[in-house]
Amino acid sequence: MVFMGYTQKSVAYMLKHSHFYEPLPDKYIDSAFLDRINAFNPGWEVQPVRHELFCTGYGFLMDYIAEVLKHLRTEDYTGVYKPHFEISSEVSTRDQTGFEKTFSGLMKIVHPNCKATPDEIAELLEFTMECRRRVREQILRIDDTFKANDFAFKPFAGEAAVTVLTPEERQYPQFAGNRLATAHSQPPESQSKESSAIDEQQLRAAAPETDASPVLAYSSTPVKPLLQEHHVVVPENAKGWSYRRLFGDYLAGATQITVVDPYIRAFHQIRNMVEFLRMVNELTPEGDEAAVHLITATESESKEKLEKQIELLEKIQDSFAETSTPFSFEISASPNFHARSIRTDTGWKITLDRGLDIFQWFEHSAFNAATNLQEARLTKGCELSFIRQTT
Repeated sequence: MVFMGYTQKSVAYMLKHSHFYEPLPDKYIDSAFLDRINAFNPGWEVQPVRHELFCTGYGFLMDYIAEVLKHLRTEDYTGVYKPHFEISSEVSTRDQTGFEKTFSGLMKIVHPNCKATPDEIAELLEFTMECRRRVREQILRIDDTFKANDFAFKPFAGEAAVTVLTPEERQYPQFAGNRLATAHSQPPESQSKESSAIDEQQLRAAAPETDASPVLAYSSTPVKPLLQEHHVVVPENAKGWSYRRLFGDYLAGATQITVVDPYIRAFHQIRNMVEFLRMVNELTPEGDEAAVHLITATESESKEKLEKQIELLEKIQDSFAETSTPFSFEISASPNFHARSIRTDTGWKITLDRGLDIFQWFEHSAFNAATNLQEARLTKGCELSFIRQTT
């Protein structure tokens, strides 16, 4: 049995205010029923079908591949991973049964001959555990009689255990683990008041002694976030990411920003540069200035492309000349120019394995949300490191 449909709200909204089962009919939103679901595959991570996604080579006819899959129904691949990986004891029997069934099905489709490397098996195992974890995490939001547990597996080869999280948990950690108020979880009013009084007393007892002078509840000066070195992994086919979310805190306050990216060449890559400049412009306080300098490369074998690239970059330079974000650029001729990064005069270096090209193709239309909101675009999988440089 497969349920297919659309969600009416964004992922972040559902995580903060409701749950992923909200679009289902009310009669179906029952924890006992939902717990029988083996996998929740997020459709928002699936690319829309486009012409360029169709294969150009040979393929199986539908009736042929259907007969193959029918024959494989008699096979059981649920235990293929067991010679290589051990499931954590925290995983419940129902959760393990759920993801094992999905794992078996994917093995039949991706590796029907059952010959797969440990890395290939681990990839399918992690994905199926992620799909079952999503089922479980959303049930926790509607029924607090269910208990949370970790999803993890460990290779027998002695490597570190892998803890499985869903992409939305990594993307929105501030909303992960939210539990909605339900009939099970709402205490009586008298008990709620009593517990609130106890909590207040505990907070007062735990608080350090301070001066009794009054403290303002707000300040006209915004509190700057504490910036730390860290590593960010942007998952493939995810939404909700933007330049501002990734770079904003680390670029704020900088007066000189250097972008090193050898692939600001094609039209969409140069458009990414414009969007980066717009983000920096929005971060720059009125009356201040943040100059952005680009170091890029070109396709040396194509004179026509070089001329077009310089023409577009010069247009950007002219258009931003009278803004609070003046732009300049240079073309590097180094044959070993590959690394991509962003450097600021405040001492931060951000290494980018994909540069600014972190979004997948989308239909460029004035009426398309993805055109106007980076958060509405699907991402390409990439990794970023934020490094504090010593002066």
